[in-house]
Amino acid sequence: MARRAHSKIAELPDALKAVVHDLLLSGKTYDEITQFLRENGEEIGRSSVGRYGKSFHDRLAKLTEVRDQAKTIVEELSGRPATEMHEAANQLAIQQIFERLLDAKDDIDNANIVKLINAVGWLQRSAVSNERAKLAFKRQADAAAKDIDKIGKKAGLSEETLREIRERVYGIVD
Repeated sequence: MARRAHSKIAELPDALKAVVHDLLLSGKTYDEITQFLRENGEEIGRSSVGRYGKSFHDRLAKLTEVRDQAKTIVEELSGRPATEMHEAANQLAIQQIFERLLDAKDDIDNANIVKLINAVGWLQRSAVSNERAKLAFKRQADAAAKDIDKIGKKAGLSEETLREIRERVYGIVD
């Protein structure tokens, strides 16, 4: 017997499906949700509600995990260059794509596989652009640090003072 491509609940009108989601989130039992659906003219069995509920809660847990990871990344990289945030976000996105591909097994169609593979390619190109930006910034910072050294030495600043300026302005430590 082939698995259903979509659940009966997934095919419900959006407003009714939203109520089912609210009921799931509020902790209603599958029997209570089944009864609600029957009262609203939908003949959907408890097992269908149970499968949908399990899938819904699994997706919710996954989204919560990703949100928590993203929040941790933002907190960890607060005050750091945007390129580091970009890099971390790319890594998280690629991880999620690969997990989706691994979890999907036979449940994902070829069109969605192509979309996911294209997304990985886009993220990789984005990562390359990010690395180029970091390299360009480093070159500019190095050139500016040399200018500071040249101007500072002409002005009679000590090596210690010049080192401190480079460190504070550019994060460059000798």
